[in-house]
Amino acid sequence: MDVLRRHHSPRLRRAVVRFGVAAAVVAALVYGVGWERVTEHLAATDASLFLPAVAASLVGMVVGAEGLRVAIGVSRGSPDVWLARYAALAGTFLRSVLPAGGVGKGAFVAYTVGRGGTTSASRAVAGVASWEALNVLASATVAAAGLVGVLAAGRDAGTAPVVVGAFGGVLVAAVVAGGLVARHRTVVVDLVLWAARVDRLLPGVDSSLDRERVRAALDAFLGNVGALARDQRRLAVAVAAAHASWLLAVLALYLCLHAVDLPVAPSVALVALPLAGFARAVPVPGGLGPMDAALGGIVAVLTGHSLGALASALVLFRVATYGTRVVVGGAALWRLDVALR
Repeated sequence: MDVLRRHHSPRLRRAVVRFGVAAAVVAALVYGVGWERVTEHLAATDASLFLPAVAASLVGMVVGAEGLRVAIGVSRGSPDVWLARYAALAGTFLRSVLPAGGVGKGAFVAYTVGRGGTTSASRAVAGVASWEALNVLASATVAAAGLVGVLAAGRDAGTAPVVVGAFGGVLVAAVVAGGLVARHRTVVVDLVLWAARVDRLLPGVDSSLDRERVRAALDAFLGNVGALARDQRRLAVAVAAAHASWLLAVLALYLCLHAVDLPVAPSVALVALPLAGFARAVPVPGGLGPMDAALGGIVAVLTGHSLGALASALVLFRVATYGTRVVVGGAALWRLDVALR
C-alpha cells in the first residue's frame, strides 16, 4: 500500500478542497428547493422501502466485485481470489472519494491484483479495462431499455433519445478504434515511441522505451483482452454481472423514490440513472452535486415531480449507494492495508 501514501499531503488537500466544492453544491441544491420541504419528506420516509434500497446497493457492490474478478481471470480456487475481491470493493471507496475516481479505481485494482502470486500486471490491467468497457456497454443497454419504456408510455423524453443515440455512437466508435489498434499495432507502437520522446506531451514518461518493450506490452494486453473474448463462459458471467450491478443501482433509485411517496415507472429510473452518470465527468468526488442535479432534473422532466420532493429521494439514494460504498469499500481498503503490510 506504499503507493497510496506517496505525495499523500498534496493529494489529501486536493481531495478535501473538491469535497468542499461538492458539499457546497449539494447544500446549494437543497437550499434552493427548501430545507423544510426536504426534511418533511425525509421524516415521512417508508423504511420498508428504504432498507431494501440499501440492501440492493450492497448486493450490487458484491456483484460488481465478482464481475471484476471474473474479467481479470482470477478463479475461485486461486490464491489471489480474496485479494481480487477486497481490491474490487476497496476500489469502490476510491471511486467515491477521489476526483476522477473511475481512473483511480482501475489503477488501484490492477496494481493490487498484479501484486498477487498468480496474476500478471498485464492481465490485471486488461481485465480492469475490459470490465470498464462492459460497464459502459451495460449502462447504454439499461438506458436504451428505459428509453423504450418511456416512449412506449407516451411520455415526452425530451433530448434523452439524442443523448442515448450519441452514447451508442461513441460505443461503436470505441469498438472500431479498438479493432484498428489490434490490426495496426506497429503504428500504435510508433505513436507511443514518438510521444515518449516529446516531453511536453507526456512529461515524466520514460524516453528510453524501446520498440520491443512497447510491442511486447501491447501484445500482452491485447492477448489478455482476446482471451476474455474467446472464453464464452467467463465473458457471459462478466457481462451478466455488469448488467446486474447497474440494474441493482436502478432498483435502489426506484425504491428511494417510492420511499418518499414519489411513484415513478421503472423505465424512468432505467433511463435517468445512466444518463445522469455523464455528470461524473465533473471532477468532484463521487459526482456529488453535479450528478444529483442531473438525476433530479431528468426525473423531474420525465415525471413532473417537484424538485423539492425529489431532493429528499436523492438524499436517500445517496445514503443507500454512496454511503454503502464509502463504508464497505473503506472497510475493504483497511483490510487490504493490514494484509499487505
